[in-house]
Amino acid sequence: MYNWPILLLALLLLAPIPAAARDTETIRVAESSAAADFPNAITFNLRAESSDADIAAIQLLYGATRDEALVVVDLAAPGGRAAAVSHRLDTQVYYYPPGTAITYRWRIVDAAGNVLESEPQELLYHDTRFPWRELSARNVTVLWYDGDDRFGQELLDTATGSLDRLQTEIGAQLDLPVRIYIYGALEDMRGALAANSAEWIGGQASPELGVIVGTIEPGNSAEVLRLIPHELSHQVLHQATANPYGGTPVWFDEGLAVYNEASDAGYYAEVVAEAARTGRLIPLEALAASFPADPEQTTLSYAQSREVVAFIAATHGPEKLGELARAFAAATPLEEALRTTLGQGVDDLDAAWRATLPRIGPQPTPQPGPPAAPDDRFSEPPVLPAQQAPQPVPATPAPAPDPLQAASDQAAAWVVGLPPWVSLGAMALCCVSLLMVAGSALLVGLRLLGVDKRT
Repeated sequence: MYNWPILLLALLLLAPIPAAARDTETIRVAESSAAADFPNAITFNLRAESSDADIAAIQLLYGATRDEALVVVDLAAPGGRAAAVSHRLDTQVYYYPPGTAITYRWRIVDAAGNVLESEPQELLYHDTRFPWRELSARNVTVLWYDGDDRFGQELLDTATGSLDRLQTEIGAQLDLPVRIYIYGALEDMRGALAANSAEWIGGQASPELGVIVGTIEPGNSAEVLRLIPHELSHQVLHQATANPYGGTPVWFDEGLAVYNEASDAGYYAEVVAEAARTGRLIPLEALAASFPADPEQTTLSYAQSREVVAFIAATHGPEKLGELARAFAAATPLEEALRTTLGQGVDDLDAAWRATLPRIGPQPTPQPGPPAAPDDRFSEPPVLPAQQAPQPVPATPAPAPDPLQAASDQAAAWVVGLPPWVSLGAMALCCVSLLMVAGSALLVGLRLLGVDKRT
């Protein structure tokens, strides 16, 4: 019979001990810190020492707190048992939006093989350029600096109202906190966006980080009712459907966001109706992965997505939106999710929705072009106006015949009429004559030069 207490003790002794617990007595962290210089950089600092051997290797591990992956940076150990190192992360290149929680820790190894992994620390990458005020409720924190307390309360009330609507539509709430940064001017917000962001961006959500960035001037209630519900919808849907495989189509994500806007939706209906009349609608399947980059096509993509989501809610019932969200959370492929939930695939849904839209309007009838010009169009003289009628031109008398030219022409005609052998013989005779003349000239020249004189 086994002695279970002794066996369990042996297993515990043989089990690997975590490095952080094994070597904390030989390697000590004297200082570990991180400082943000928004929006330019984050600087990580470390001072450590080993009582056993020189410090041989130092690694910094950092990343967004909500990310499961960490970036590993190898830092050069300066040598000796004490080390002071720092690492500057350029956030203009490695972008993080304001409000991102950054987790970091250190891994230190000395020459004796001792290892220390420090405890994780967290830094809130906050936009320190403005004097922010904040209000919080139900896992939402709104931050603003332009406007009074009533404006901040309006932001928060709109956010909580949006959460109520999303709870009704898809049966989901925020399980993780979300921070909403509201800038008072577009130029202020642009400093918080990634470099080279499109100029037309007025708001941005980072669902994987729990951050929303937007521009709303105090008093612009219409923009409050548009931006806050739209961006919060992305956050709630992301938390409700997050899985390792993805699968939520863009048209459903963006369509639900626009559908939840508390502002007037008539504009989107007009955009879609006009596109339907002119035959410019985009196939729904093409909007599953991404939207076009062209601004006009992007607007149409948002409008179509919104109208399709509204069609699903009106035709099949609003509860179907929640069923689709749960299917996407289970990583169900789009075609299967639609057929299971709605009884129709992507193309069928697209066709059923398009059937409710205006038909393509009558196109202008092509008019026949001008008839082809007749081939004999130049056979008759041009007809000119009476005042420009051509005047008769007096005839020019023919020149008198030249006797020499006539004789030359007769001789040329006689030569051409000779048989070929006569022409060849004449040419040979001419060549021999030329050679004889050339030879005679050469002999005379040599005689004059005295080349052939006898001495």
